[in-house]
Amino acid sequence: MVGALIIVTLITACGSSPEPTAEVDLSEATDLFAPIPAPAVSADRVIARVDGTDISQAELVQEMNTLLSRFGGQIPPEQLAQMEEGMREGAMENLIIKRLLLNEVESQGITVSAEEIDELMERYAGQMPPGMDLEEQLVAINMTMVEFRENLARELSVNKLLEQKVDLSTPDEAAVTAFYEEHTDDYFSVPENVTASHILVNARAGVDEETRAEALSKIQSIRQQLLEGADFAELAAAESDCPSSQQGGSLGSFGRGQMVPPFEMAAFAQEIGVVGDIVETDFGYHIVLVTERSEGGTQPLDEETRERIAGFLQGQGREQALRSYIESLRENAQVELLP
Repeated sequence: MVGALIIVTLITACGSSPEPTAEVDLSEATDLFAPIPAPAVSADRVIARVDGTDISQAELVQEMNTLLSRFGGQIPPEQLAQMEEGMREGAMENLIIKRLLLNEVESQGITVSAEEIDELMERYAGQMPPGMDLEEQLVAINMTMVEFRENLARELSVNKLLEQKVDLSTPDEAAVTAFYEEHTDDYFSVPENVTASHILVNARAGVDEETRAEALSKIQSIRQQLLEGADFAELAAAESDCPSSQQGGSLGSFGRGQMVPPFEMAAFAQEIGVVGDIVETDFGYHIVLVTERSEGGTQPLDEETRERIAGFLQGQGREQALRSYIESLRENAQVELLP
C-alpha cells in the first residue's frame, strides 16, 4: 500500500523545524496565528473552490493545526508571525491536493470497509509518542473521533486510488547495477578509520615551562604504568583531563581529518593494542591506544546492497510518478482561490 503519509511529502515546505522552546496550545478551535492583527473571519467562509467543491476557512485552520502538531506542540511564539504565510500556503496546497484526489476517488467509485478503518486506527494508536494516547492527540488538533475515522476513510480510499495510478514495480537488475556503478564513490565508499582511546594531560599552548614540564613528567609516569600492565581505562578515568575519561578514554571510531594532525598521524600509524609513544598537541600530552582499524574500501554489490538500492529506486520512482499524477489532475482542474 502506498504510505499513508505520502501526500504530506508533496505539500509546500514551510521552512526548517524550529528549536522547541515554548509550547503552543493547539486545543483551541481558533486560528493559531490569532496574535497577528487580522480581521475576524467566519469559519464557514469559502476560501477556495476545486472543481466546484468548496474549501472553508475552518478546513484551512484545521489543516494548519494538523501541520503544526507535527512540531510536537512546541514552537517559539516569536516565530509564529514568521511562519504564518508559509504555513497558510502549505496548508492550502495540501487541501487542494486532497480535494483533487478525493474528487477522483468519488468519480471512480472507490470505497473502504469499516474493518479497514479499524485496522488503520490501531496502527495510528500504536504509533503515539510515549505518554500520549490517540484521544489526547486528537484533542491537541481539535478533532473528534468521528472526524478522525472519516479522515482515515478518505486516506484509505486515496491510497487505493494511488495504488492504481502509481507504479510500484521493483527496479530490474540492470537499473540497480547502473545506480551502483554511477554512485559508488558517493554512497558505497567506506573510508579508512580507527577506534581508539587516549589519556590527556592538559598543557595547552601558552602555558609556562614549569607547568609544561610537570605535565610531561605526569604523562611519562602514566605511560610507564601502562607498560607495566596497568589498565588503560582505569588510568584514563582517574588521570585524563579529557571528558572522554568518563568513558575510560574512549574516543570511538573516527576517520582522517577529524582529529588534530599529530594525534591523527599517531592513531593511524600505531599498531593495534600497543601503548604508543607520547604525542604532543596544542591540548597537551596524549597516550593513544588503538583497538581497531579499518583500511576502508568499497562496499561490494552484494544481496544487501542490491536490496537497499532497489528500495531507494522504487521509492524514488513512486514519488516521481505520484508528483506527475497530481500535476496532471491539477492541470485539468478548475482551482479558484477566493478573496
